[in-house]
Amino acid sequence: MTIRIDVHHHFMSKQYLDAVGAERAAAPGSAGHVEPWTAAQSLEFMDASGIAGAVISVSAPGIDLGDTEKTASLARACNEAQARMVGDHPKRFAMLAILPLPDIEASLRELAYAYDALAADGVVLMSNYFGEYVGSGKFRPVFEEINRRKGIVLVHPTLPHGFRGFPGVSLSTMEFPFDTARAIMSMLYYGTPELFPDVKVIWTHAGGAMPYLAGRTATLSRRNADFRLSGDKLVPALRSFYYDVTQSLSAPTFAALRTLVPFDHILFGSDCPFARTAQIQSALDELDRLALAPDEREKLERGNAALLFPRLA
Repeated sequence: MTIRIDVHHHFMSKQYLDAVGAERAAAPGSAGHVEPWTAAQSLEFMDASGIAGAVISVSAPGIDLGDTEKTASLARACNEAQARMVGDHPKRFAMLAILPLPDIEASLRELAYAYDALAADGVVLMSNYFGEYVGSGKFRPVFEEINRRKGIVLVHPTLPHGFRGFPGVSLSTMEFPFDTARAIMSMLYYGTPELFPDVKVIWTHAGGAMPYLAGRTATLSRRNADFRLSGDKLVPALRSFYYDVTQSLSAPTFAALRTLVPFDHILFGSDCPFARTAQIQSALDELDRLALAPDEREKLERGNAALLFPRLA
């Protein structure tokens, strides 16, 4: 039965790969290669995986081309192409716009265009931009505008700046969960949830390492006067976020997330096209083994995301 709403589904057009380079796009992953992906292929995957609707977004490494004008042009091209996918299949796709960060002015222009001209459903940000994590005050103008629009932000992990990871292990295997935790930490440190309460933030991969680190961080943050959401404020802030369960449905991982956050803040994700049919079936098998109550499973697979993305409800 095709019921699921997939909030972690990547846009991977030939134009995008030609611009950033297929080798660069494939570098963080475990498969070692990546190919252009079309709407038809997504729909085939979705139908085989019981996915009724997917929220598409650009993945790591993002769109930076080392030139501000070229990066802004690529953001516009990706966003317009995503909007065409949504227009062609309005019941199957929603879109998260990509911004040409770290250029703030260009990002604000693209944000306005994405919302006002393309009817974007939210935006996607990378966990860091050249080592500057998304909670940093540098990105405050972008969050101010998203907050004004009561918008949605999905944060996708990317390569940690200046660190190549553990030799022989893909960055997506180990470093992505830790870079997600760093990005969450940056928002707690700078107080993003408190400053911008109308921004709905979605963290991928069950928040990476953060659920495990929540108690330790709450305790140790009390010693740092500059840590804005420390101590007793920290866990409520983590509970205000949303989390997808892409590659995170093993019993220990899911238990940590479920203990930390309300069930209505947990979302389904596939990681298509990096995840193919066999991988998503493995994830669904893990979901079956969790033996969730029927109402909980409905919320995770569809209900929670339908409230965030009414286009797909």
